[in-house]
Amino acid sequence: MVDSFDMKRKRLKVDLKKFIPFVIVLLLAGGSSFWLWQSRAQKEGLGVYFVKGDALIRVSRPAKGDVPLLRQAMAALLAGPGPEERDSGLTTQLPSGVKIRLIKLERKMAIVDLSRELEHYGGGSARLEGMIAQIVYTATGVPGIDKIWIWVEGEKEVVLGGEGLVLDRPLGRQDLGN
Repeated sequence: MVDSFDMKRKRLKVDLKKFIPFVIVLLLAGGSSFWLWQSRAQKEGLGVYFVKGDALIRVSRPAKGDVPLLRQAMAALLAGPGPEERDSGLTTQLPSGVKIRLIKLERKMAIVDLSRELEHYGGGSARLEGMIAQIVYTATGVPGIDKIWIWVEGEKEVVLGGEGLVLDRPLGRQDLGN
């Protein structure tokens, strides 16, 4: 019995030795993909979505290498359109004063916890839908993010407005029906 146990242990060591280079290659590939996303965003700029009439319009913002892309994109979204963009008719459906409380990444999903001001959007269902679309499109425009789960003040289930829009799961672009 001792001999078969030793043989299994030796076989396991050999298997691990074969497995380790594979893991290293996977990690390097993932790391280089992340680097390529970062460098692409720095060249092309971050996509931030504002509203013009009934349409979502993508505008570009410069990306800085020292701040995570999602944080930059969400901060640019919350800052709203610039003066020239406003002059061209771009607006935002997000209420002023909304702040980022937390940003967390889990695989290809982002969790963005926003301040309570998000609930004070002051409009009907069209404005609410536009606001959520702006957030979802901006977040999922960041390379590697497919869905975003919007929290408010740490609450994972949020009901917005008299329309009763329930945010209780991650949303992707395909969930919006646009």
